[in-house]
Amino acid sequence: MSAVHEIDVATIESKLPLEGEHLEALQRMKTLDAYYAWSIDLLRPWIGNRVLDAGCGIGNGTALLAEQAQYVLAADLSPQNVQELRSRFANKPSVEPIQLDLDSDFTTITDRKIDTIVCLDVLEHIEDDVQLLRRFHSIAQPDAHLLIKVPAVKWLYGSVDTASGHFRRYALQELRDKAKQAGWEPLSVRWMNAFGVLPYWFKSRVQKRQANLSRTFSPWQLTMIRKAMPWMQRIDRIVGPPIGQSAVLVAKRID
Repeated sequence: MSAVHEIDVATIESKLPLEGEHLEALQRMKTLDAYYAWSIDLLRPWIGNRVLDAGCGIGNGTALLAEQAQYVLAADLSPQNVQELRSRFANKPSVEPIQLDLDSDFTTITDRKIDTIVCLDVLEHIEDDVQLLRRFHSIAQPDAHLLIKVPAVKWLYGSVDTASGHFRRYALQELRDKAKQAGWEPLSVRWMNAFGVLPYWFKSRVQKRQANLSRTFSPWQLTMIRKAMPWMQRIDRIVGPPIGQSAVLVAKRID
């Protein structure tokens, strides 16, 4: 299945002013496969057969979703990312890469019969986030699930967020409330990655680094983080952290 989605070049340029830096950050994050596995593991019980991976970047999470779902619609605004997706999943017919502006209507994908919407670290980039959640609702099947991960803890907001194009960080109750406003029933909202709070605070609020978080680490530091990630995940699961660098929402579509 394929489709042509025409998006105005000026629209792309206005929304992706730092596309080269963002692509570099995604490529660096590709080495942290354990981080994506951790995110997907938290959501796995609710992943259905037909998934929209909204704002999927270069498909770091898409690859894991495709191991479980029968079909994944891998959608991103960036032409560079979509090109990378087509190359990466050329031999994976169950993955359909498309260019999609999350600020536009979703009429071009209403026929995909989506039963799961995954949106990992994307909602914070959208100025009208509730409207996007409503768009998700409009194309989702009855009883579909919405699976979201966003940056959390409002007082962490700083230079790394602004450099990354974040409009906000989220409180748990805020995430619940916005899901409800858009026609979703929250089933669970939880913290993720308590260990990331202090380093993020230091880099963003103290050092005031003007770069995406992954670009503030050296290659060897990323390697060490990758090795520590499974242990961080285990401790997070056992302890049930009272705070986290991220928040994870699971919600169900209601009419």
